[in-house]
Order: sequence, then structure tokens, then C-alpha cells
Amino acid sequence: MNKRERQLWERAARFVTIAACIACSSCASRPQGLPQISMNQSVEKETTVHISATVDGSGRFVFTSGAVRYIHKSWSPPTDVKFNGEPWTNLDDTPWMWARISDRFDLSRARLVERQGRDTIALEHTPEGFDLYFCDAPNGAAAYAATVAIPRRAGK
Repeated sequence: MNKRERQLWERAARFVTIAACIACSSCASRPQGLPQISMNQSVEKETTVHISATVDGSGRFVFTSGAVRYIHKSWSPPTDVKFNGEPWTNLDDTPWMWARISDRFDLSRARLVERQGRDTIALEHTPEGFDLYFCDAPNGAAAYAATVAIPRRAGK
């Protein structure tokens, strides 16, 4: 494990500890600098993935067990892409967190729970997982965001 991965794991451990405290006892508030999370579902039953980007065109994020990649269709590729709040600069490389946990979740039951954008955001199931479409047809770029809930596989 390299230094960057170790730092990210340490940050994730602090994040989970604080989130558990907030969810279970409401005794603490979220410290500055930590990403906001939704605790409306049990951590053991499902996870959420949040993708945000500035979009001027169309394409899709392809989710499979072990990999996420972006396939560009038209106009400009997305910019300022974030995967669960972390910058995702090389859309050909799977975010490290997804590669390590995706096999625990049932991608066939993923559902779009929140979307923000001026045009189309859609989720389509595929034999390997699901595709998340961001399509911006109006002139100029706009901010888009989507949150996908993915249930845990039975026995995982």
C-alpha cells in the first residue's frame, strides 16, 4: 500500500467513526473538511455513490464489478468530475475505492436516488452492472450530480 492509499484509508476510518457516532447517538456534528454523508439507510444494507461533474455534451459512466470508466459520446468531455467527493481526473482509471469494494454490492439492483442537472440523467442496468448517463443538450456547460444507491449482495 503506497502513502496516498494509506492516507485515504486513514481518512476513511476517521470518517466512518464520526459517521457512526452521528448516526447512532446524534452526539456530534460533522467536523469541517469531512464530506457530508447520508445516513438514511443502513451501511450494512447498501452504499451510495455520488458523481458530480460539469457537463457540456453527453456520455456515460459504466459501472461493473471492479471497474468504473467513462465513455464519451458527444461535444466536450466532462470536467471537474468527482467520485464520492474526491476528484476523479483520469476517467480511464477506476477510482481506488470502487475497485476495492464493488464486488460486495448487487449492481443489478442499483437505483438512482437523487439527480441534479438541467437535462438528462438516467440509470440503465446492463448484464455487467449499470450505466449512468449524463446528457446536456442545451448550449453551454452545466453542473450535474447523481446519487446511486446500491444494495449489498446477500452474504457479503
